[in-house]
Amino acid sequence: MLAGSVGSCLLAVLGLLLLCMALSTDYWLVAYGPKLTVHSGLWQVCLADGCHTPSPIADYIQATRAFLILASLATAVSILSLLVSITSCIRSPLSPSLLAALMAFAAGGCTLIAMAVFCAESWHKNQDGQIQLTFEWSFYLGWAALPLLALSGICALVTHKSRVGYEQV
Repeated sequence: MLAGSVGSCLLAVLGLLLLCMALSTDYWLVAYGPKLTVHSGLWQVCLADGCHTPSPIADYIQATRAFLILASLATAVSILSLLVSITSCIRSPLSPSLLAALMAFAAGGCTLIAMAVFCAESWHKNQDGQIQLTFEWSFYLGWAALPLLALSGICALVTHKSRVGYEQV
């Protein structure tokens, strides 16, 4: 039981780190042109002369930001619930492992929505044949967080199911 909670907590912490790195870095898309390279993230676009925030922020960027922030918050709640589950310092009517599993699955769902929206809107963005537009490592960090959150939720759910017994009565 303890191993499941600790494993789930480690997976959730790693997922949260990846989500925070994906949110804060500027390498979601990189445009390789004949004269310069431009990279952009959810918060700013970086050219050769420096980075700036675009004035009209696209709706899909705002949606991606919002869902990744919600995913990060849900992951943080999952981690706190798992820590409560591990230390057993608080008794509540709701199992901390069950709450952690629900929050991990909610975080995974929010991450999936955010990444799918960004991917769908960015897929055919390039209209110029001389520019190569590619998804970069910040984008892939967001996708990498998804299986970690799902595994964390599964481990927390298995831990909850294994604790159902006399102490739950």
